[in-house]
Amino acid sequence: QERCCNNFDNVLEFSKALVRQLGDLKTMQDFSLVHFASDAEIASTLQNANQAIKTLQRLDYTGGATNLGGGITLCQKTLDASTAGRKNFMIIVTDGDPTVPSVRPREVSLRAASEAKKKGTFVIPIFVEQIGSNDPAVALMKEISSDAQVFLTDFDSI
Repeated sequence: QERCCNNFDNVLEFSKALVRQLGDLKTMQDFSLVHFASDAEIASTLQNANQAIKTLQRLDYTGGATNLGGGITLCQKTLDASTAGRKNFMIIVTDGDPTVPSVRPREVSLRAASEAKKKGTFVIPIFVEQIGSNDPAVALMKEISSDAQVFLTDFDSI
């Protein structure tokens, strides 16, 4: 299926591969998918790996803005419905510094991540960027991360 841009396609292919690999683990797991650009929206609530891959195949590119805080908040909302006693992991794949909302988007993103972590969710950012590890956006991802670690990659490598 042809999509608007190669970068978005690369992120989708990476996400499908990640879900496949995690789905093969001998543990019980479910996946929820949240798509965030100008708006954040729940693409799916908790579902198995095969269903999540089908959902990923239906996602469309919706623009270049980055509503990271909204994405984190909605993802945590889906995780709040998970089975009691399960460990929740939130893997965030993003290529940009938050730009939405228009007022204090970085602070909104940090607050959303802090709330998710308070609920016991382990947050893992994967930052797709070209600038380098000294970029202020990478510093933000380290703050969002549960263990101050960020996976850095670029669109050609993802």
